[in-house]
Amino acid sequence: MSGTPPLKLHSLESIQTADQIQLLDLVDSLRAQGLSEFTALPQLIVCGDQSSGKSSLLEAISGVPFPKKDNLCTRFATEVILRRASQSGLTVSLVPGKARSPADQERLQQFRHELVSSNDFAMLFEQAGEAMGLSSVGGNAFSDDILRVEIYGPKQPQLTIVDLPGLIHSHNKQQTEHDVELVAKLVARYMENPRSIILAVVSARNDFANQIILKQARKVDPRGQRTLGIITKPDQLASGTENEANFLGLARNEQVEFDLGWHVVRNLDSTELNDPDLDRDKVEMGFFASSNFRSLAATTLGIGHLRRRLSHVLFEQIRSELPRLMEDIESGKDSCQTGLDRLGPSRITIEEQRAFLIDLSDGFQSLCKAAIRGDFEDDFFADDSLADKRLSAMFANKAAGFEKTIRTQGRQWKIVEKTKETINDKRCRTRSQAIAKVLELVKKSRGRELPGLANPLLVGEVFREYSAPWEGLARDYIKSVWSATRSFVEQGLLRFTDAPVSDMLLRHVLDPIMDNKLRMAYAKLDELLAVHKEHPETRNHYFTDTYNALQKQKSEAAVKGRLEEEFAGCRSISKDDIPWLMSLLREDAPPDMDLVAAESTYNAMDAFYKVGSGGLHCDNNALNKLPTQVAMKLFIDNVPNLVVRAIIASQLPSMFCPKSVYAMDSATVKKIASESEDKQIRRRELSEKLAALDTGSALCKQYALRVTSARETHEPPNVVQDESGGETPDPSVSQPEDDPQDIATDDGL
Repeated sequence: MSGTPPLKLHSLESIQTADQIQLLDLVDSLRAQGLSEFTALPQLIVCGDQSSGKSSLLEAISGVPFPKKDNLCTRFATEVILRRASQSGLTVSLVPGKARSPADQERLQQFRHELVSSNDFAMLFEQAGEAMGLSSVGGNAFSDDILRVEIYGPKQPQLTIVDLPGLIHSHNKQQTEHDVELVAKLVARYMENPRSIILAVVSARNDFANQIILKQARKVDPRGQRTLGIITKPDQLASGTENEANFLGLARNEQVEFDLGWHVVRNLDSTELNDPDLDRDKVEMGFFASSNFRSLAATTLGIGHLRRRLSHVLFEQIRSELPRLMEDIESGKDSCQTGLDRLGPSRITIEEQRAFLIDLSDGFQSLCKAAIRGDFEDDFFADDSLADKRLSAMFANKAAGFEKTIRTQGRQWKIVEKTKETINDKRCRTRSQAIAKVLELVKKSRGRELPGLANPLLVGEVFREYSAPWEGLARDYIKSVWSATRSFVEQGLLRFTDAPVSDMLLRHVLDPIMDNKLRMAYAKLDELLAVHKEHPETRNHYFTDTYNALQKQKSEAAVKGRLEEEFAGCRSISKDDIPWLMSLLREDAPPDMDLVAAESTYNAMDAFYKVGSGGLHCDNNALNKLPTQVAMKLFIDNVPNLVVRAIIASQLPSMFCPKSVYAMDSATVKKIASESEDKQIRRRELSEKLAALDTGSALCKQYALRVTSARETHEPPNVVQDESGGETPDPSVSQPEDDPQDIATDDGL
């Protein structure tokens, strides 16, 4: 292309020390591995209000000719990535915004543009805007898509700079409220990144107190630890005015303080841009040499010193963030490995699928065994957010709860003293009321028994009514244990695989087994209850002891009452009183023979159900010392052991084990373990990401080792060449400030 200037960009390599080059090489290598998508790497972002001179500043730093006329504005983010390589070149691409449809994303990703000369950049920005669908008349004025320009060559530095649309103060016909919001969010997203170095551009043409960028920078970086203020258009200030004095104070870091301070540049205005003979840097040097800005330190003036400052700031930022960067890389590796472990190995063939299930079942079986025997060393048991994972503890705790429930709620009625409680609680009865109820049954059930004797079948009928709550309480207990065990099975599977495989295993293998366990448990409970629904039978001698104690209780109470009545006057007893005492101890048979039968039946039922409970209200010490007996104790022992442990807990580890996988038919194996295309893509993505992170981790460790070795050898400070070929001390080492009077002869100007 004749008559067009060649593509020639500024080189910052000459102002970089060996340490900076080495560290930025590391960053470049990490980006080459794609880690910029996984870990936020340091970058310079140029942001400010509209028409603040951002694009002119960016061109002065990088050499990329951005659109910079007064009537133009940046309408999308542009990432300029300067990288060193053995061969020179340039690539252009578009990164679609997250709101884009899949079709738009594919279309934008195919965007290409060839750059041969500097003049081609204007067409690049125009065509990129058209591809994004931007229009100055109607349609969208701004986009959250990103134009990425990567420039590489043997003399290019390692630097990334992002040009952002200018912050909009208010909407108008060309810029809608949606545009204002879109730009604010786009700029905020870049600024909020803790590894972004903010170049906050402030135009001297407007009062800096009214420029939005300062407020935004303060919001995301209160101390200014990663914000460098840039003052542009200082030539627009009238010499000696208060406004100029204010901006001089700003440049001295007196008005708005940033830890990184401020820098002043003077770019060409729209008229000067049309003069091809003007040299931008010479115009800038001439302005600073003759204006009041010469009172500032030389290192804070001009594009040459700004390049040095940016290089040093970027270096320090990367160095300070390197430990956290390494942590993020290691965290990413762990996350990828966990994802791959959950997916398991590739399983295309039936042999791979069966092998996958065998490995999965082996881990699941071991976890079940550990949970049942109380071995809780696996990390799976350390997560307290999931209840009842420790099966042995769950079984024991729920069994204890079942025992307590049966003892407190297992009786159809509760025997109490005659109080208000008998009125308010329908379950409460006095002993007399309970015997009266039995008396009604005695009269209804008369057989051929002699007077005073009860029908022997009546004891069973009274017991069945008294223990009626047992079945419901036992079913609730069994269902609770089964549900907790079912939850453990599901969580145990997720310990070794992902949700889709776990769901298929539950649906086709484990849920049918668990449902069958519940049916068998209920059937076993019915079997245990059937024994108690028949005529009571026991060979336990405690039943006889308890029954006799209950029978004696009433007569002993009557004798005690007579004795207390007779001896109320402290009468002395002699040998001649023995016949009289014997007559007192004799208990006359009550005339109501049915009542005798009812009391005998009730005592037999009570002895068979439970002994020593508060409901008996016995004063007999021997009776109170009798242990819990017969039916209730047997039921409390049998349900947890013969139902829960023998049916629900038993064979839990073997219901999904390598042996069961070997027995599966191929159709079932394929149905459970085959991979979808999405899962295959996911495994490939995780593998590629893990490989990139492994490489990034190795690069970081190699760099750390080189730095350590260099420190041990006590290498002298680096010296670099400045743009004129002379030597310049390493900017990372503190240097004395230039004398303001020497500004005109400073090498950088």
